[in-house]
Amino acid sequence: MTWGKQLELYQEYPEPGEEKVFQQLAEYLKHVVVAQKNFLSGATQRDVHGKSVAAIKAEFIVDDDVAPEFRYGVFAQKRTYPCWIRLSNAAQHPAKDYKPDIRGFAIKLMGVQGEKLLPEERWATTQDFTFLTTENFFSRDTEQFFKFVTALNSGLLATAWFGLTNFRAALAGFLGFKRFANLLEVQFWSTTPYRLGPTIAVKYSVKPRSPQQSKIPADPGRNYLREAAAKTLRQGEVLFDFFVQVQVDPYREPIENGLVIWSEKLSPLQKVATIRIPQQEIDTSERNWTAENLAMNAWHALPEHRPLGSLNRGRLLAYLEVSKFRRTRNLLPPLEEPTAGPDFFADCGPAASRRA
Repeated sequence: MTWGKQLELYQEYPEPGEEKVFQQLAEYLKHVVVAQKNFLSGATQRDVHGKSVAAIKAEFIVDDDVAPEFRYGVFAQKRTYPCWIRLSNAAQHPAKDYKPDIRGFAIKLMGVQGEKLLPEERWATTQDFTFLTTENFFSRDTEQFFKFVTALNSGLLATAWFGLTNFRAALAGFLGFKRFANLLEVQFWSTTPYRLGPTIAVKYSVKPRSPQQSKIPADPGRNYLREAAAKTLRQGEVLFDFFVQVQVDPYREPIENGLVIWSEKLSPLQKVATIRIPQQEIDTSERNWTAENLAMNAWHALPEHRPLGSLNRGRLLAYLEVSKFRRTRNLLPPLEEPTAGPDFFADCGPAASRRA
């Protein structure tokens, strides 16, 4: 806990013994993926973001007027990165898209040179950014998140008790579970902070440039979010703006408390890049396979984009151990990061630049 402590900008405050909680969470999530094994396919599924909505090809275009204080990592210079975007439902168990849920938007840039933070993928040429449809996370830190997932998997009484004893976290989770008509019309947030360069701390957000807001179908199918995104991208390209939000107050914008929203009045969003999604067909067996097998990890990053805070430190161990465990059970080969060759955009419309 950071209550009562004198806080400084951009600084983390790890709790003594938190590594034990991280290990307990990783071990518990292994049991979760075993318990939710898909008995029809025989596959062990993800512990979170279990249902893929779509895998989308896109370009990540760094602005040419990025402020000097943000010119680090992938924002260091004007350039375009080919990338994958994975849209998903965050729940552990795949369900109908109409069920209220938090949704995910994860980006994997390709062609990113430099040593990465994860030892197993140190020289992979990718960089990941992950987002949710909520401005804040639904737990304060990893310890509270561990309590949440164990309660959620222990039945109604345990979940109710968690809500009573952790009211603010329960409220954040409840408010975050929503229905959406089209995930290409939704703003997403990183919810947790990251280093940007050697000193400053930021959060990220991606926002669609078009103000269009569709309506949920009167009789939505199980995969209507995929169908909506596919219909949009058959008609033309979609643009998102990529923003950074700088921490300016360590008390009102804490690093270690994921429940606190960083106010845009205090810290305005500042644009650093454009995401261009070209016209393409995404509702195919090949794309659905890609969506199921793309592995997104906030720690798969350059040091200039290092994740910060308890929730991110907990993710480091959990993501690595659970991903390795799931792939071993599914008899899959060791994970290899994707690359983009000169024909990466060959199946996309004329808006794609064909750069790789």
